Amino acid sequence: MKKIILFSPNGYIGGFVKKRIQENEDVLLHVMTRDSNPEQYQEDYDILIYSASITSARHETAEKYVQDNVVTAVKIVDFCKVHHIKKIIYLSSDEIYGELHADMVTAKTIMVNPNLYAITKCLAEKIVMESGIAYYILRLPGVVGRKWGETFIYRLMSEIRDHKQIELYNLDRKFNNILDIDDLTRFIEILCNCEDKNKNEIFLLGNTEKIELEKIAFYMKKLYHSNSRIINIGAVDKRYFTLDVTKAVEYGYSSKNIFTIIDELYRIQG
Repeated sequence: MKKIILFSPNGYIGGFVKKRIQENEDVLLHVMTRDSNPEQYQEDYDILIYSASITSARHETAEKYVQDNVVTAVKIVDFCKVHHIKKIIYLSSDEIYGELHADMVTAKTIMVNPNLYAITKCLAEKIVMESGIAYYILRLPGVVGRKWGETFIYRLMSEIRDHKQIELYNLDRKFNNILDIDDLTRFIEILCNCEDKNKNEIFLLGNTEKIELEKIAFYMKKLYHSNSRIINIGAVDKRYFTLDVTKAVEYGYSSKNIFTIIDELYRIQG
């Protein structure tokens, strides 16, 4: 039976990852939080799923970001070495690309003026990569689904529902920077079952289709029967990119249709 440790199970993503993994009868799932005593873990384990993070939305101090995203990564890697963990699945963020303006990003794209949170996530990635332990790193856009949240898509839907004027950058350009929680947890499960234990990969996860942001906004407007006026600001220097999900698809990743995701969020919001 495969033994997996999930760090941390209490956040939005971690909670749904936990639920997905627990449904697999061939897996023995253990959980770890920041408050766990490492000495209580006496066995060796196969995989550690690292989902803990202090995000940019928290607007924390530099010390907090370094402590929680970097120092904690060092401690977790040390734990993995002690317990002979064969693979780390580390959940990162597409924020590491900073203020990049490009049609598409890949795992090799260089960041541009990243914020403090992004820098600490990049450092945590490097700690994982240099650990000597096999890894899969997942760079995630805004994750949505199952319950209402606070990312860009949620805010856009709420403003359109409330008939507010909507001003958007790059309205006429493609968009795939959205990840459904079901698609994410399913892919993590796929990675847990990969037999190539020594393979290292960086995956970008977004939607497998790219749709103009204008079409998405007007679809929301139709759903809500909204009177919102949608305006394209069109600034050429604002952060913009789509995500190259090719590598993830090669490993079995798939995504819901973007309009299906919006329909599901609409039903959640009520």
